Amino acid sequence: MHEEEFHEAAGILFDFGGTLDSDGEHWLDRFYALYEKAGLRLPPAEIKRAFYEADNRCKGNPEVICAGLRPLMEFHVHVQFDALRLKAAGAERGMARSFCAQSEQYLRRNALLLQALRDRYRLGVVSNFYGNVAVLCKEAGLTESLQVILDSVPLGVEKPDHRIFLTALDSLQLAPSRVVFVGDSHERDIVPAHELGMKTVWLTGPNPRTPLYEGRADARISSLTELPGVVP
Repeated sequence: MHEEEFHEAAGILFDFGGTLDSDGEHWLDRFYALYEKAGLRLPPAEIKRAFYEADNRCKGNPEVICAGLRPLMEFHVHVQFDALRLKAAGAERGMARSFCAQSEQYLRRNALLLQALRDRYRLGVVSNFYGNVAVLCKEAGLTESLQVILDSVPLGVEKPDHRIFLTALDSLQLAPSRVVFVGDSHERDIVPAHELGMKTVWLTGPNPRTPLYEGRADARISSLTELPGVVP
């Protein structure tokens, strides 16, 4: 996809987790690596089960809904360790710190990227999250560059439901053909955005999952730093 094919773009919408806080690496994949690094060699199926138990516990949880990144991940990792019946407080704290340190590095970099884009584009975030994505955006210095921040929990609609995308488009006051969606999930981000007529940029990351439906991404990048070379 060449730059001229994005020349009508006036807005860019981003996913959050895996897109703004990493270069396309799913949180679960990051936790597989963190458990390995901590010397906790558990079956991947067990880590996955614990991860999604924590994921579900976080959604709309009063302990989470106003939490910044570090208290969020301390809670998330604690629930994982409980689900795995692990009693290793040092490893638990270390894993949460490591996850946050990596995320914060990407968020600092991407805050600068959004600042460079905001004079030319209307920007927004559309995320399946826990109710606190706006808190994380403010904490990371992203909010000043964003015109809309949508979190699935308070909205009551999750991607790939078209309604969450349509709400974002209404907020930007732009037609779908003038908006680019950038996300790391092909099924939740790229497919529905393509169906609505948006241009799409798939952030594939280091471990891209084979998409169920090919041909929905107008461009593929492996790092968000490549976006300015795609969207002029």
